[in-house]
Amino acid sequence: MQLSRHGRLAKEYWQTYRPQGLEGLGTPEEQQAFFVRLDHRLTERIGSLAQEMLQEVPADERAMARSAVRAQAQELVYAEEVFLEKEEGTEHREM
Repeated sequence: MQLSRHGRLAKEYWQTYRPQGLEGLGTPEEQQAFFVRLDHRLTERIGSLAQEMLQEVPADERAMARSAVRAQAQELVYAEEVFLEKEEGTEHREM
């Protein structure tokens, strides 16, 4: 299964900053399965959180706020589930 941009970003982040954690996920097939599940979870959480946050925006402003709210939801979810603590020795790397 193809990963969306969320899953691709998470995989790239792990390859760059969490190589030991990545190796700990098992075989390349097991790693791929992990990122497919993570990708689905990220997509669902971002969508749900964006919908929740959008309800806080006055109804007449929602259409204009939709993309900004979605970006904010994505940032919050990524902070919790993608951008995990970098492993020692990887801090200098860049994605």
